[in-house]
Amino acid sequence: MVSISRKSLYEKLWSIGTSKTSKELNVPYNKLKSACNSNDIPLPTASYWSSLYMGKNKPIQPLLPNPTNNPEIFIEEIKVKNIEPPKKVSVRSEKKVDTTTNEITSPNNDVPRQLAYFSYFDKNEQFLLTKIYNSLKVNKTLSSMPHKEIVKYRQKKNDNALYYKRAEKLQINSSSGVIIPETLPFIDSLFKALEKADSKIKITYDETQVLYKNYVFSLKFRLPSNKVMLSPDDKEYSSYNTYKYVATGKLNVEIGYRLEWHQWSKHEKLIKQSKNDTFDDLLRKVFIYIFSLPQKIDKKTIAHEIEEEKKRQEEGQKAILKKQHDTEYELTEELLKRSIHYFYSQLVKNYIVSELDETTNEYDWAMNKSNWIKDSDEYPDNILTTKDKEKLIDFEFQKVFKYD
Repeated sequence: MVSISRKSLYEKLWSIGTSKTSKELNVPYNKLKSACNSNDIPLPTASYWSSLYMGKNKPIQPLLPNPTNNPEIFIEEIKVKNIEPPKKVSVRSEKKVDTTTNEITSPNNDVPRQLAYFSYFDKNEQFLLTKIYNSLKVNKTLSSMPHKEIVKYRQKKNDNALYYKRAEKLQINSSSGVIIPETLPFIDSLFKALEKADSKIKITYDETQVLYKNYVFSLKFRLPSNKVMLSPDDKEYSSYNTYKYVATGKLNVEIGYRLEWHQWSKHEKLIKQSKNDTFDDLLRKVFIYIFSLPQKIDKKTIAHEIEEEKKRQEEGQKAILKKQHDTEYELTEELLKRSIHYFYSQLVKNYIVSELDETTNEYDWAMNKSNWIKDSDEYPDNILTTKDKEKLIDFEFQKVFKYD
């Protein structure tokens, strides 16, 4: 399977054409077109290219509908004939040589093409995941030794336990009420493959979780159905029951994850089993998508940390500017107060010099008050306080500018 985002596929198609894109991705031409139609991606026509290179007027490239919708698109690759592995060679000595070449044994082997799906991981993890991927297969019937969670599920169903209350449960949802036979073998194969990849399966009352390293993914298995209208000839028909849901025989898997800083919101993607997909194909698509999530989550985490650091810097800068503003305001306010006090002090002095006799007690008293108005700390008054001065000046100041 080839994985490519919707936007990247659109850009590639309109830059090199459909045929070249098919060759470059190593996918069948008809399956590429089908994937584009399913995901609402416009395809370039022959007339577009002829107008582009030979026409007088440059053709208009149609925009990608709903550009914010950018899911991963999976397209089946062109199948290459498998080469039979050489037979095992044994010698009579105690050592036995196994020359089987279809397994990945160490990171020193040639890197197979499928490793590109897991390129985000280190070499050892890449080889492990690729080895598991190459062996993915869904049995037609359930294994004789199914996964322990499958055993629990079947036991609770058989016991008619209150399985759909607050008990731990597998998230298998079927609107028709029918669980198709392939469901449990599929889940069994998926759980075992994930555990081989050092993941753990944890079942809670509301989630089926996959624990991988420090990542937590959730799984829900959905069995789609079609609504079928009933006729009076049908046994199930009644005036209160005019339709029923019939399972399509397909299985869809919903995969979700939560971000640490956004725990109340789950990011979910529905991996659908298309008309031509086998259950093996669906298993591979689900496996690839699950192990594509660590890179997506890490990218979002890094972007979030950068954004948070940017916010912290902006808030720090705002705090610095606020402190500068407050300091400047306080200094200016103090300057204005001193100016007003000086103004009134000079006003009183001018009055004293002009109107009062220097030899009188009133002159000395008034001159002392003038100095007190100018600076009550340096020239304190025996009776009046600084608060008295502020009341007097504020009152007079408001009266002066009342009708401005």
